[in-house]
Amino acid sequence: MSPIAQPNLQVSLDQESVLRRITTRIRQSLELEDIITATTAEVRALLGTERVMIYKFHADGSGKVIAESIYENRLPSLLGLNFPADDIPPHARELFIKSKIRSVVNVESGQIGQSPLHNLETGEQISEELCYRPVDGCHLEYLKAMGVKSSVVAPIIYQDTLWGLLVSHHSQARDISEQELEAMQMIVDQLSVAIAQSNLLTQARATAQREAVINRIATLLHSLPTIVLQPALEAAVKAFDGVGGRLCLRNQKLDLHNSHHKSLAECLIPGSDDIRLYTYGQQPVIPEPTIYPLIEQYSVWQVHYQSHEYDVWAISDLYQIPALRTLQPVFQPTKIRSILMIPLAYRQQLLGYLSIFRNEIDTETLWAGQHDPDQRQLYPRLSFELWRESKKAQAQEWTIAEIELATELGKHFASAIQQYELYQQVQAFNENLEKQVQKRTLELKHTTEQQQAVFGVITKIRESLDTETIFKTTTKEVCQLIKADRVSVYRFNAEWGGEFVGDFEAASPHWSNESKLGVNLVWNDTYLQETEGGRYRYNETFAVDDIYKMGFTQCHLDNLEEYQIHAFILAPILFGQKLWGLLAVYQHSGPRHWKPSEVNFLTQIAAQLGVALQQAELLSQTQQQAEKLTQALQHLQQTQTQLIQTEKMSSLGQLVAGVAHEINNPVNFIYGNLCHVNEYATDLLSLVELYQQQFPDGTAEILDLADRIDLEFLSEDFPKTLSSMQIGVERIRQIVMSLRNFSRLDEAEMKAVNIHEGIDSTLLILQHRVKAKPESPAIQVIKEYGDIPLVECYAGQMNQVFMNVLSNAIDALEDYRKSPSQPHNSQITIRSSIGELEGKIKSVVIRIADNGPGIPENVRTRICDPFFTTKPVGKGTGLGLSISYGIVVDKHGGVFKCESELGVGTEFCIEIPIQHLNYHKDAQ
Repeated sequence: MSPIAQPNLQVSLDQESVLRRITTRIRQSLELEDIITATTAEVRALLGTERVMIYKFHADGSGKVIAESIYENRLPSLLGLNFPADDIPPHARELFIKSKIRSVVNVESGQIGQSPLHNLETGEQISEELCYRPVDGCHLEYLKAMGVKSSVVAPIIYQDTLWGLLVSHHSQARDISEQELEAMQMIVDQLSVAIAQSNLLTQARATAQREAVINRIATLLHSLPTIVLQPALEAAVKAFDGVGGRLCLRNQKLDLHNSHHKSLAECLIPGSDDIRLYTYGQQPVIPEPTIYPLIEQYSVWQVHYQSHEYDVWAISDLYQIPALRTLQPVFQPTKIRSILMIPLAYRQQLLGYLSIFRNEIDTETLWAGQHDPDQRQLYPRLSFELWRESKKAQAQEWTIAEIELATELGKHFASAIQQYELYQQVQAFNENLEKQVQKRTLELKHTTEQQQAVFGVITKIRESLDTETIFKTTTKEVCQLIKADRVSVYRFNAEWGGEFVGDFEAASPHWSNESKLGVNLVWNDTYLQETEGGRYRYNETFAVDDIYKMGFTQCHLDNLEEYQIHAFILAPILFGQKLWGLLAVYQHSGPRHWKPSEVNFLTQIAAQLGVALQQAELLSQTQQQAEKLTQALQHLQQTQTQLIQTEKMSSLGQLVAGVAHEINNPVNFIYGNLCHVNEYATDLLSLVELYQQQFPDGTAEILDLADRIDLEFLSEDFPKTLSSMQIGVERIRQIVMSLRNFSRLDEAEMKAVNIHEGIDSTLLILQHRVKAKPESPAIQVIKEYGDIPLVECYAGQMNQVFMNVLSNAIDALEDYRKSPSQPHNSQITIRSSIGELEGKIKSVVIRIADNGPGIPENVRTRICDPFFTTKPVGKGTGLGLSISYGIVVDKHGGVFKCESELGVGTEFCIEIPIQHLNYHKDAQ
């Protein structure tokens, strides 16, 4: 036996003094650490063992040595070391709790003595001697590894739970008496009392600290007429040992007319500026650009609180919450791992969010020997040397006390914010009431002045019936009265586009007039064109304070920006019941809030302007009536002349066809006999030559006749004369054929013809105009015919089209080559090809182009109008191209168009279907 362990110590004598000292210590101090440290020393002295320690259990079943007393370092220190839960089996824990069993182990004898304090079945208190039995081999190996041969264990029970163990170890075998065991039981009972008192002290201190935090933050919040939110946020973050925090509140002012606040969800819509945000410390990193610049805008918070149960959401590890998956990337660049989300609700109305952040931490646990935390210890541990278990990036759990504190702070924040909003509303109501009184007074004064101004403008408008004078008077007076940058009159046309017909006026001399729109500037608004005047048809005035806040389309904004227009008023001018135009007021220097009185003023002026325009229109109509009658008479005379000329042209065409027909018969007769005459002449000349050869010496009378008729010359020239006659007759036949082909009176019905023959016939008739003349060179005709089939058409009418187009081209080239000093190489190019009309209808395309002066755009758009001509009187009727257009488009269902470029030339495109459209319809 060890000299220190005296089995027969007078425990009964020392027991009372030891208990007295421990009790005194408990009463003198409420600090549990001091009490347990003194208790271990007193128990070791009482028992005379080498080590006494107090072992406290953790929530997960593991435990830690929190107090220890060792005699002269006979055994190694275990203070601060942790033991895994597997070291104490579940059945042993059950005995400790239910029976409050005391355990004594003698390693050398291999016996374990147990003394229960309560009956395991009935729970009644008993007092029995130690009952020994063989100890488990694993338990023996466990104690041997610790260097212990004698062990005594007594459970420490607090509130019916196993709080810890009072353990005595000795390196030598030692017996323990019943008195010593009872003394240990009395000591653990006193420890239970000390634990209860210490917990009460801890709770009282925590409550006091919590109340101090709440009072400090409440003082900052409830300090009307101001509210100190940033310091309150900082104090809240520090109260939870956080590394950062956020306070997100709605910042939407009360609508005094509707007494309505936007909800927090509406204020958090991306793009809204109705949010106030206060931050402190570390913050999540929001990537840019993003549609959600605030973490509070993510839907996870709305989804979590959609039941309107606004409880604190304690998130210990944000990476373990599936609902936060979309929000996790903004926290990954930081060490923030825990979030305490505190909804600020007042009477079920959510005002904002208070967020507290905590970083992840690194932990180090000191274990008594290395062990596998994932498996039970199947074999006794061989070593209890210090083993450090380090864990990185661990989340910190939010305690119940912290969650309760967060709930109280949330109520204070919400109450203070709501009170501050109510205070601001009262102040706003008072200020608004005062402003309304002042505003009403000014409005009454301004209304009186405005009515006087309206009467003045109306008087000046009615002083004149001239439209231009009315416009200038109106724009000038309105511009001066309402201090606008510009005022003008806009007039609609038949397509609901329009132009400005009045001068703009600048009210401010500081406004630069460089971007002046100008009189008669065309401005076509697609909205007005599509809606035929839009809202203005219903006599509605439109006022815009800022063009960028009206939701205009980008093209509309581009037009307004081009003329530096930032605000405007448009009042309709009605001519009777019809919308005539707009009275436009523009502000260029920047946005402007138009007062209702100004809008009403413009509406009245526009109405009076409409009346004045009606009066001016009546006067103008009266003055123009006589002029219209005169012009109608002149137009009638011109029309009669043109109709007579058209009838002449028609009669001439019939005459040409008749003459060609009548000439054709004798010409054919002459042409058919010329070959016989040529044979007869050849035979007669051959006979004369034979006579000369047979009878060289003729009579005097024959020789005299031969001399007089110059027989030798006649013999040579007569065949030549017949050849010339044949050429002339052939030429006459071609001309007659061309005249018949051109007139086509025998082909009034549609039939398949060769278009190239019609063009060639037309060119033959016009050949005298393209030949060279003394005063001008020839016009070169270039034919680039394609391979086209026969075309079903009215041949005579199509020849008339070719004649009109080619005649115009020749006229243009003749006029063009007369003006320059240098001769012009005039050309007419005729091309033909296969094309395709709409509906995939095969067509033939004839292009007739000249390299003349070209046609101006304003003339080109009217060349097909009836009676429109640019030629001198007597030279052109203005009907040629109009008739050609009707033949091609109306009669043949084709396309007739003109393209021209000044200085380059003009090209007419004639396109008609290869087969008549009726055939196509039947085929379909």
